[in-house]
Amino acid sequence: MNEQNDKNSGKRTFPLAIVLGSGIIFVGILVIAALVVTRKSEVTTSSSPTPSVALSETPSPTPLVAETPTPLPTASVLVPETPSPNPTASPSPETPSPNATVSPSSTATPSSLSVSQSVERLKQTGVCPACDLQGADLKGVSLYGADLKNANLAGANLAGATFDRNTILTGANLSGANLSAAQIGGANFDGVNLSKANLSKAKFSQAPSLIRANLKGADLSGSNIESSDFSEADLSGVNLKDARLGSELKLTKAILDDADLSLVIWQSLTNEMVDGASFKKANLTSSNLGNMKDFKNVNLTGAIMPDGTVHP
Repeated sequence: MNEQNDKNSGKRTFPLAIVLGSGIIFVGILVIAALVVTRKSEVTTSSSPTPSVALSETPSPTPLVAETPTPLPTASVLVPETPSPNPTASPSPETPSPNATVSPSSTATPSSLSVSQSVERLKQTGVCPACDLQGADLKGVSLYGADLKNANLAGANLAGATFDRNTILTGANLSGANLSAAQIGGANFDGVNLSKANLSKAKFSQAPSLIRANLKGADLSGSNIESSDFSEADLSGVNLKDARLGSELKLTKAILDDADLSLVIWQSLTNEMVDGASFKKANLTSSNLGNMKDFKNVNLTGAIMPDGTVHP
C-alpha cells in the first residue's frame, strides 16, 4: 500500500517539475524578449541623433534662404522710391501745366512756365503776358493780336516774324532779339527794350509806335521805315546804314548820337520830323540829310555831314 502511494506521489511530482521548468523557461524568454526590445529602442534612440543632426544641417540651408529674402527688403526700399516720383509727378502739374497753359489764358504765374511751355502757350493761344521766352525760337511766327505785355524775349529768334497794330508789347524786353526781315505793321513798341536788337531789313509800315523805345546799338541797316513814330526814343549808336526812311517817320526829341546814317535816303525830310533830335557825332556820309544843318533845334555837334565835313 505504501509502495502504491509512493508511486502515486512520484507521478505527481514529475508533472509539477515540468510545469515549474516551463514557467522558468517562459520567464526567461520574456526577460530575453524584454532585453531585445530594450536593445532595439536604444539602437533607435541612439540612431535618432543622426537624423537630428542631419535635420540641423538641413535647416542650415534655411539661413541661406533667409539670406535670399534680404534682397526683398532691398526691393521694398526701391518700391518707396518708385512712388516718390508720383509725389514728384503729383506736383508735376508742371507737366499738365502746358495743358493748363493752353486753356486758361489768365494764369496767375505765367513766369513759372518753362521757355518751351511758354512757346507752346504763345503758339496755341497768342496770349502770354509776362512769359519767359528768352532765347526762344519763334522764327517766322505770326504775332497778330498776340499779348506779350511784360514778356521776356531777350535774345529770341523772331526773324521774319509778323506784328500788327493789335500786338501788345508794352513793357516787353526784346534786347538782343533777332527781328531781321520782320514785318512790323502798326505794332505798339512804346517803351520796349530793343537795345542791340537785329532789325536789319525789317519793314515798318502802318505807323508802328516806338515812342521812348530803347534801341541803343540796334541794327536797322537796310530797313524800310515807311512810317513810324520814334519820338523820344534812344537810338544812340544805332546802325541805319542804307535804310529807306518814309515821309511819315518822326524822330522828335529822339537821340541818335553816334548813329550810322550813311547812305540813308529820306523822303520829304522836314524840320518838324526831327525837331529837338540829337545827332551828335552821327555819321551822315553820302546821305540826303544834308539840309538838316539848316534846321532849328537839331543838335549836329561833331556830326559828319554828307559832304564829309564835320559839323561844329
